[in-house]
Amino acid sequence: MFSSFLLALTIAFPKPGQTLPPVERTYMSGSVPHGITNIVVQGKDVPVYWTGGWVTMVDLVEGTNVIEVVSVSTRTNYTIRVARRASGSSGAAAEPKKYAKLSYAKDEARKHPAGKKPADCVIVLDPGHGGANDCGAISPHGYHEKDANLSFARILRNVLVKRGYRVAMTRDDDTAIHRLERGRIACTNENAVAFISIHHNAPNYNRDPRGLRYMCVYAWNAIGKALAKPICDRMGAVLEGDIPNNGVLEANYAVTRNPEVPSCLLEIDFITTPEGEAAIWNTPRRFKIANAIADGIDDWLLAPYLKTKNML
Repeated sequence: MFSSFLLALTIAFPKPGQTLPPVERTYMSGSVPHGITNIVVQGKDVPVYWTGGWVTMVDLVEGTNVIEVVSVSTRTNYTIRVARRASGSSGAAAEPKKYAKLSYAKDEARKHPAGKKPADCVIVLDPGHGGANDCGAISPHGYHEKDANLSFARILRNVLVKRGYRVAMTRDDDTAIHRLERGRIACTNENAVAFISIHHNAPNYNRDPRGLRYMCVYAWNAIGKALAKPICDRMGAVLEGDIPNNGVLEANYAVTRNPEVPSCLLEIDFITTPEGEAAIWNTPRRFKIANAIADGIDDWLLAPYLKTKNML
């Protein structure tokens, strides 16, 4: 019982070897064997979701924090270290972030593929994260975001191929790819018309994931936002009443700042909540979302053509 519980327990934050900055609270999530309906974390009862997943917030103090997790007769401890608070402040303004340009990308955007058939268009799918050192977020049962991203990207690829599109993947296995290299495949393929990065969300370590769950699409420049909007609209429509749609949000991520190929990043759900994790395991729901994304790409491909025909 003890060993099986330890194998089932997953702590989402902090990552191994990480020391949190000065914070008063952080969240922990994990899972328990079938049949257990609650656990005790730091002396407080924590309800368990039907999948066996749980999530809770814990109080922290500066220095070393030993968090006790108890399930029936099973007990384990998890250590979190919190950095010391800085003594005083210089008052100097933080320097603005410097973003590296995609050296392989042209500065001018490619012509919109209006009127092209899907067979003439390559859609590049980028399953986020990957490799031994970049698993992304972690679900209550220890499911890595990198695997959820790849699984969904394969579903989306199949949906797009059935519609006649050609699809390229930045990775089709557990390969590590530097964030600045992910867009290269789109820029070096003259038929690539769109780059879409697939992700599943997680909150910051000091936010409660129990009240944080939505879908959204990130884009940076005009060509990226033009692609993101119809995809986001279609996803929001099929997920209405399920999770909120936070719309198209602006973010200068390495995978969204491509000046040549329209690029966006999808956050499909929150993998950190038990409900979000269960949704990721729901195959019909994933196909529904994949078809919605494909509908959005269809809309984006047709939009300029329809405008010229005064049909919008």
